[in-house]
Amino acid sequence: MSKMIIAALFVLSLLSTASATVRLVNGESELEGRVEVLDDGEWGTVCDDFWGIEDATVVCQSLGFGGALEALSEAHFGEGEGSIVLDNVECSGSESTIIECQHNGIGIHNCFHFEDAGVRCFPKVRLVGGESVREGRVEIQYEGEWGTVCDDDWDMNDANVVCRNLGFEGALEALSDAYFGEGEGSIFLDNVDCSGNESSIIDCEHPGIEDHNCLHFEDAGVRCTPNEVRLVGGESIREGRVEILYDGEWGTVCDDDWDIDNANVVCQSLGFEGAIEAKSEAHFGEGEGSILLDDVECSGSESTIIDCEHPGIGDHNCLHYEDAGVRCSLEVRIVGGNSPLEGRVEVFYDGEWGTVCDDHWDLEDAHVVCANLGHGPALEATTNAAFGEGSGEIPLDDVGCIGNETSLFDCPNAGLGSNNCLHNEDAGVKCSAGVRLVGGDCSSEGRVEILHDGEWGTVCDDYWDMNDANVVCRSLGFERAEGAELEAEFGEGSGSIVLDNVECSGSELGITHCPHSGTGIHNCAHTEDAGVRCSPEVRLFGGESESEGRVEVLHNGVWGTVCDDHWDIEDADVVCRSLGFSGADEALSNAAFGEGSGLIILDNVECSGDETCIFSCPNFGIGVHNCFHFEDAGVRCI
Repeated sequence: MSKMIIAALFVLSLLSTASATVRLVNGESELEGRVEVLDDGEWGTVCDDFWGIEDATVVCQSLGFGGALEALSEAHFGEGEGSIVLDNVECSGSESTIIECQHNGIGIHNCFHFEDAGVRCFPKVRLVGGESVREGRVEIQYEGEWGTVCDDDWDMNDANVVCRNLGFEGALEALSDAYFGEGEGSIFLDNVDCSGNESSIIDCEHPGIEDHNCLHFEDAGVRCTPNEVRLVGGESIREGRVEILYDGEWGTVCDDDWDIDNANVVCQSLGFEGAIEAKSEAHFGEGEGSILLDDVECSGSESTIIDCEHPGIGDHNCLHYEDAGVRCSLEVRIVGGNSPLEGRVEVFYDGEWGTVCDDHWDLEDAHVVCANLGHGPALEATTNAAFGEGSGEIPLDDVGCIGNETSLFDCPNAGLGSNNCLHNEDAGVKCSAGVRLVGGDCSSEGRVEILHDGEWGTVCDDYWDMNDANVVCRSLGFERAEGAELEAEFGEGSGSIVLDNVECSGSELGITHCPHSGTGIHNCAHTEDAGVRCSPEVRLFGGESESEGRVEVLHNGVWGTVCDDHWDIEDADVVCRSLGFSGADEALSNAAFGEGSGLIILDNVECSGDETCIFSCPNFGIGVHNCFHFEDAGVRCI
């Protein structure tokens, strides 16, 4: 686990209504145990009242695992000690941490430790080395490391479990002899013997983690079937009437009980980040043939819509004017940059992510990408694989946007899949943020303002919650939100109120992608301006523990270092306290924890020691310095 992640986990230990550190205790592996959360510096347990698989899923995913195999009760992993921190937990399954779920309140319960809740998680699984997202060498993550699976006894039952775990319908092929190339590092599983019904490969029979007699030329692979769901009748590949394939026939889904959780499952199964909107009443036109699903009720964590609750295939009381539809988050992403605001442009086409050739690539094309991602206008359109070479197909070439299109696919181009390019011509973008925080003591907090028609405006706090705050914070490069603030906590703004009734699911890339009343439509005054508190804008990197390392700060979505000119114990105290430590033991210079890379953001920092964050201290100015990375500052906290 990287020191950056360790530092982030320590910050999580400052339990509030927004976030909490979680651990699993007394299991036979890191994948299982009694659930404990950190409250006021002490670990406490969770009562099993209402404890279910959605709650377990949130715990497992917040710990970096793929999901939950089982939610266990009645102190299955032994009784804990000390406080019972949470009771009556009711997660939807989409929360980023258990503390964001509904519960009685911190420390409020009517339980004993024989009711302590537990979980059994499954590890993350990925496919590596294939030509599409549907194929590759099977790798699982265990104890923070990715490792392979040996092909001894590898068959279609095993491959089906892997493919379904990744959201596909099943497997087309189980491959052996390192068909997709030899992996590196550990071989975690051997002699895997699945029945085919397991939720995860780790739940199949096997000798045990790292118990094998293999070498990497025996690495196992799979080729999965395409998802058997499609969108029809939309203006782009990310929207349309939902149709599923059953028994060789495409049919529709009735809109009874159709909501954003159902839409999220559909969109994610198609490879999108999530759903922007769940549409009903045949918004994308009436389908034909069978109505295959009705009364669908997804929790949001299922891998395919068929896995959600419903009366049964073909059991419905609907007509086609009730056909359900979705609008998915995006068919574009940016990859390989140092912040969420920059990267290589990739588009989702024919079930796979591919790149865009830089022939005729210009600022108007980049504007469309940045707007699609919920950012501000493009600062730069980059060429010649400035953010690294991609892989796979190049779906777009000779793109010629005028700048106001809603999608790159709406712009003139050479034809989908037509190009005369190599990946050393991959196009990229640098976007402006389009959202900013104003009025806080630190750059990680403030009134939320968004850029619209060239002017900054505010967001009304109606329905404002942690899901909304998380979207804002992550779009600015922070790890997460620690508070969603109401009633102009950071002062009243001026000018337009741009958004009202914002209702993010939490998975959106930018706040403008969340459901809302419509741009400029509101019933608010500036006394209702919304704000956020994000995770700290400082982190420690390169130390041997979470309490030490090179100081890195976040500005405009980019992490950079601090020069050691005038660096002293008062500066170090401010850094350490902002990360939740009591203070600093030592201020270090001359890149004591290794040289950083990228920007040097602060120089000549001169804190008095009383500031709440490092950006409040006198300095040369953001990005103004006369330093090199061998002068990077560090701290050792206490």
